[in-house]
Amino acid sequence: MLLVGLSLPLLVPAALLLSMHSAMRGVARTVAFIFCYLCCEAAGIVVSAWLWVVYRAPQRDDHRWPAYLDANHKLQCAWAAALKRAAEYLFDLHFDVRGIEALRGDGAIMMARHASMADTVIPMVFYAIPNRIRLRYVLKKELLFDPCLDIVGNRLPNCFVDRHAEDGPAEATRVADLLTDLAPDEGILIFPEGTRFLPERRARVLERLAAITPADEMARMRAWTDLLPPRRGGPLALLRNNPGRDLVFCAHTGFEGSTHFRNLANGAWTGARIRIRFWRIAHGDIPTVQDAQARFLFAQWDRMQETVSDLKGMEDTDGQERVLP
Repeated sequence: MLLVGLSLPLLVPAALLLSMHSAMRGVARTVAFIFCYLCCEAAGIVVSAWLWVVYRAPQRDDHRWPAYLDANHKLQCAWAAALKRAAEYLFDLHFDVRGIEALRGDGAIMMARHASMADTVIPMVFYAIPNRIRLRYVLKKELLFDPCLDIVGNRLPNCFVDRHAEDGPAEATRVADLLTDLAPDEGILIFPEGTRFLPERRARVLERLAAITPADEMARMRAWTDLLPPRRGGPLALLRNNPGRDLVFCAHTGFEGSTHFRNLANGAWTGARIRIRFWRIAHGDIPTVQDAQARFLFAQWDRMQETVSDLKGMEDTDGQERVLP
């Protein structure tokens, strides 16, 4: 952060000059966003340290622990909201959010499409914050490189999974443990794909699965042109141990321009319309038999692909309703 701050007198003029080139028109916006991100990181680290001191480093059996968790949750919400607002302003993003009625009620198990690092803020800013739901996240352990996620994420009841663990069932059990003592105002978020979608990554995944997957199932997976096949371990562990929570699914488009640093730099994300759709499945409509749960997950992924295709096919129109938090 200090290094970036000291470099600003050089970075800003260079970014503005590069932005004059059509192929690099997003460089200035990208540099500004990176600076905002680093500011959020620095603020998050400082506040998290302050909370640790104020609450006197409480342990789980300490009476201060619930208030400590609540304070860290509020910090997490503020961090995500600040990043969303920065991206919205700097990249001139426009949000079209529908299906918000699916977000009302007790905390649910949310399963979302994952197309970019940026889309991870969707559940927080459109679901958790406006509905006062405390989400428990299932995240890949690689994200622990982020200092704020490492510090605050490990204080809160989240699960950082090892996607390459030799003992897959043990990792699935850790995911299912998030359901323990789940309060009515708490929910769980999981990205069933396990990582963000990229066309080249999809090709590798399908190639690997082709040797171990029945032909009819492979044909179905190949029809998911904008999605990775869902990993079954974590999602099915949540369905199998679900104590009575509804499911909420989240489909979206518009984050494709933020998949790579070069997309931000060349301006591909500038002025993007982010279309988000939610739908809810009542607990009573979720199969209870394990094989049927796997078929149910695939059926919802069929719907996810259909929704993403519909969103991609929509034409932008002036005056289209926007629902913003």
